[in-house]
Amino acid sequence: MINTIIGGNSKVEGLLEASDPTRVDGLVQGKILSKSSVIVGEHGVVRGDINAVEILIAGTVYGNLKAEQRIELTETGRVLGDLVTKTLVIDEGASFKGSCTMEVMEEKKASDGAHAEQDIEEESKDSEEKGEDKKGKK
Repeated sequence: MINTIIGGNSKVEGLLEASDPTRVDGLVQGKILSKSSVIVGEHGVVRGDINAVEILIAGTVYGNLKAEQRIELTETGRVLGDLVTKTLVIDEGASFKGSCTMEVMEEKKASDGAHAEQDIEEESKDSEEKGEDKKGKK
């Protein structure tokens, strides 16, 4: 359920903070901070950054997007700015100009695996050295 709606003929300037889902069908000039989701409708325009849990863009954003969980650009969505998220969905026809940073789970697992291999190698070296000490003492 969307509790905050910026209508098509509305204009908001400054910081918009919301704890519930927010939809922008008008113009927002400033930053949007949400503890939930932000939807920029097909005719909505945001000139500023958006920080939220989930962001769906069907309109136009001139600014950076940072979502804790997911960013989605629909076929009518336009973003000129950088994206930071865990999950990114870009529909055919969407437009995005900027950089994207994603947290990839495989990299974390791979790096954890590399640490595990390194630990195993260190343990085997330690045991080899202990074996040599025992042999040397005999």
